[in-house]
Amino acid sequence: MKLVALLVLVACGKDADAPCTCVPANVAKITQHGAPIDSASVLALLRRHRTLIEQRAQGRDVKLVDDEIRIQVGALCQPCGDWVGDRMTFDEMFPMSRLDDATGAVCLGLTLRDGTTAFGERPTACRS
Repeated sequence: MKLVALLVLVACGKDADAPCTCVPANVAKITQHGAPIDSASVLALLRRHRTLIEQRAQGRDVKLVDDEIRIQVGALCQPCGDWVGDRMTFDEMFPMSRLDDATGAVCLGLTLRDGTTAFGERPTACRS
């Protein structure tokens, strides 16, 4: 089993515990709808996504918000945008179960009230 895991890591060329070679700025250099993309705007969209799901909104409405979230997260994660997969769910990107404790959002993580960050599927070594 260990041999299989080692072969997978070698084949993929990625080691979750390897030194981080890319640290996201968590600051977007673009604006969206005339407003800066920042921690608060991403958090607001994540909460909007959850509300739409709870209200069983039309799929089209949810998709619009989801696309906007992906754009904003991609902008915040630069220059490390390859972490954000096209098929990643928001639960993989962010620990959505911690959304009520969040005061902001960073690249694939939520800043919590106690000052810690709860990360999603961001490489372990790049969680700072």
